[in-house]
Amino acid sequence: MNYAAVSGEYYWYQHGNVWEKERLSEFTPRAVLDTRSRYRTMLPEEEYENGHILTSKSVKKLMDEGVSVNMGAHGQLQGLGAHWEIWMLTQGGMTNHQALQAATINSATSLGLDKWIGSLETGKLADLIVMDKNPLDDIHNTESIKYTMVNGRLFDAATMNEIGNYNRPRSKFFWEMNKNADSFPWHDGTNEEEETCTCGKH
Repeated sequence: MNYAAVSGEYYWYQHGNVWEKERLSEFTPRAVLDTRSRYRTMLPEEEYENGHILTSKSVKKLMDEGVSVNMGAHGQLQGLGAHWEIWMLTQGGMTNHQALQAATINSATSLGLDKWIGSLETGKLADLIVMDKNPLDDIHNTESIKYTMVNGRLFDAATMNEIGNYNRPRSKFFWEMNKNADSFPWHDGTNEEEETCTCGKH
């Protein structure tokens, strides 16, 4: 779903302190997280009513007429867009269950992959998430992910360590290694007291 000129993501940045999400900050460098979430575009509510919410209502009408609606997200910080897309579908009038179908079995069917993914059935790939809270009660509970399973491999969502059949801690992200790429050695010297230029000749 492609939202109007002011995309729906602006709504969620405006209506929540994204930089305070502990899970997100665990897996995203502060320089990336803060830049987009702390410097927010603030708009009057009618801009959203006449923008993505109106689009969501149109999508609900299409669904009522038998059109298959799929969730799709891209570009937002570390998966935020997937949650926001689901939430926006409910802003247009879909039930929580209908929005979750758009994110799972409908999307799998549209890709021709519903024989393998999209629902929990014997014989399908074990790609799933386990939540602490029920999204049928509150659609925002889609963020309460405790475990993620990819093709039968179980991961702790809080740490991304592989657990279950194996005990494999995740490897470090590049920003956790405290080592810059060799192609930019001048980064390592930025805290030196002696003033030098980046060319290395002075």
